[in-house]
Amino acid sequence: MNIDNNGLEIDSLNNTLDRYEEALKPKFGKDFFIHPEGIIDNIAASCSIMNMMLQEEIAKLAKEFDPETASGEYQDALYERIGLYRLEGKRTTFSCKIHGVPNQEYSARTITIRSLSDKNEFTNQNDFTTDSDGKALVRFQCVVEGAITVKNTDKFNIIAAPNGIISMSLPEDIQLNTGREEESDIEFRERFKNAKTTNAKSTRNAVFENLSKYVDHRSYLKLHASNSDANLLAGQIKIIAHPNTTDNIFAHAIFDTIVDGLETLGNTSVTVYDSEGIPVEIKFQKATEIAIDIAAEIKIKSGYYSNTVANRAKENILEYLKEHVFGLGSTIYATEFIIPILETDGIEAVQNIKVRRNNTASEFLDNISLEEDEIPAFSTEKICLTMKNRSS
Repeated sequence: MNIDNNGLEIDSLNNTLDRYEEALKPKFGKDFFIHPEGIIDNIAASCSIMNMMLQEEIAKLAKEFDPETASGEYQDALYERIGLYRLEGKRTTFSCKIHGVPNQEYSARTITIRSLSDKNEFTNQNDFTTDSDGKALVRFQCVVEGAITVKNTDKFNIIAAPNGIISMSLPEDIQLNTGREEESDIEFRERFKNAKTTNAKSTRNAVFENLSKYVDHRSYLKLHASNSDANLLAGQIKIIAHPNTTDNIFAHAIFDTIVDGLETLGNTSVTVYDSEGIPVEIKFQKATEIAIDIAAEIKIKSGYYSNTVANRAKENILEYLKEHVFGLGSTIYATEFIIPILETDGIEAVQNIKVRRNNTASEFLDNISLEEDEIPAFSTEKICLTMKNRSS
């Protein structure tokens, strides 16, 4: 085995056997050579093979302990040391209208539908109950991970369903969330190169990766520099964030990440000190939380307690928001909240759903757009569900 600045090179079996021959000639004579019949020859051959196996194992470990060439679980372990984690695979989900027996309860994963175009199969994610007309808006999830796309013009067959399910159809807005494969070694390595070390100070991607662990979601962080924002001068950087830590800790993270001499901009200022005790002012734009009001009219099914159902619907909205995060500068569409409301047991219909900034002077709208340094804040207190007459 040869190790130098160019890396590691494994010897061939022939070279290893040649060295054994040279080492044994002083004892057995100058004309000694290894052949398959003798005891000494077989011992030398076995040792050569064991030597080769050891070299291959060393070469494998050298590859897997190098972050530029590591793969699989070795890559995961190395990158986790700098706060990078492999992106997990996700399954495509979309909403579907199910038609069946009125006021009937159905369990999760009991209905399977298959696409006629690509043969992908989907099952219902959650329990649901049909309304008095036998209809329900149900969330379906693909049985496999991957970037599988569904359009409202696609055709499906029901291939498995409990008694009472009659048919299915796709709504105009299917509320598609496209899945993805688990991040490959190549993709993971490329993301690692954007942030080679915790204190990488070169690229915008490196800065983003280093600061992303100080926010609860990547959409809570934005960076602007002169090469991407004409309003900034060369040597300026504006970091917009909703940190999950104190201003002081986040400012130190910025200081440890950006190159020396960059001027930081923003509405929050923190003084940090370099290794020589010299004060440095670090600024960043701290995002403002904007409380969002949600208002809708709901119809409660007969036999259900209105307040109980309404409270569950509010909780379902907040659960939905854990997976559907609105980041900096989001546009919030009121219709997006219809899904978690309709998935609430006891809800028959949702009408006139609107949203607004939590301000009595503003009106409810179909959608609202936040500023780049604003994120929405939701709470049950800001959700108003007005009861309509129950169905008979």
